[in-house]
Amino acid sequence: MSGRAPQVTEIVALLTQLERLFAREEAAWAERMDLKALRRFRRALDEAHDRLHQHLRAPLPEDATSDAHLLDSARSLCAETMVAARLLLAGCAVEHEVETPSGKHVDFQARRDGLTIHVHVKRAPQETFRAVRGAVPRAWRTLENAGRGLVIALFLWKNLRGAALQAALKDAFDFVEQASVGDELLLREPRTARTARIKSGLHETAPCARLRIAGPSASGHAEVVADVEEHMDRHVPRFQATLRKAFSQFMPRSENIIVVCGNHIGFEAFATALLGSRIERWDRRPRVGSYIAYGRGGDGFWAGSMRNQSRMAVYWPLDLGAAPLLFVRQPVQARSASRHDTQEKTAQLVQSIFA
Repeated sequence: MSGRAPQVTEIVALLTQLERLFAREEAAWAERMDLKALRRFRRALDEAHDRLHQHLRAPLPEDATSDAHLLDSARSLCAETMVAARLLLAGCAVEHEVETPSGKHVDFQARRDGLTIHVHVKRAPQETFRAVRGAVPRAWRTLENAGRGLVIALFLWKNLRGAALQAALKDAFDFVEQASVGDELLLREPRTARTARIKSGLHETAPCARLRIAGPSASGHAEVVADVEEHMDRHVPRFQATLRKAFSQFMPRSENIIVVCGNHIGFEAFATALLGSRIERWDRRPRVGSYIAYGRGGDGFWAGSMRNQSRMAVYWPLDLGAAPLLFVRQPVQARSASRHDTQEKTAQLVQSIFA
């Protein structure tokens, strides 16, 4: 049971919170959403809660297929009910599963103050980066004293100590002082008398750490974070596939918002999928006090003028205590003043709900 309990108990706790919220608010929400739909949500939450409770008490299966299926289903339900609750708490009139002219469905149509938005809810492709959540050792945090406003991603194969650690940190400081975004440094274990006897001069020692300049730091000073690059390579394309699927379900001639729900660690992969990889931009002027301008590459879902019907997206960790993170894209110039005014008011409405 211990192998699955942390993930299952987190979702059970979230289901419990949502059950209580829907039970408490049902009477008020029935004025703004079909009562049958509300009760379907409550029934689905109850059933998912009971199934996961029974699953926790059952012996751990030989394979994880049943665990993964139950968790995937519960996370999808949590994502949808969290968004429904957010819209209703914001005072919107809400319809569920609205059909588009092409025969596809939008998860929620929400109306408030004479404005209409269509919300597409997607769950992150899989439980993202849970295995690589890790603290950066205190000794390596001394790199944050470097006078560069960069995010330094650190991956450790082995914790060094003593003279070996000091030598590695010196090389790391030298690297950070002159590195550009995307540069990497691979540090290897120092040779000892024993390894020199065992290994010929043609063979290198094993790697012990890798540093990568992930991008500019929003704080303006150096930050050291755990490196999830190998997982990013896997997850960014999956997030982009999720975004493309949501885009294919857009309601024409309407404001469509994509909401992707995952865990806290998946935010950077989502941002990269949406906006593109971090790069140094020589075609732009640096900020005041900086020598280099940073930006995003052309590999994002929102790159250039692509998919300009999509201009708002949200990443929301599956946790009622977590705040949704809203991304707003500069809109295409409206053909009329009235259309521009509607766009501005709609963006303000979305910000009041999700920001």
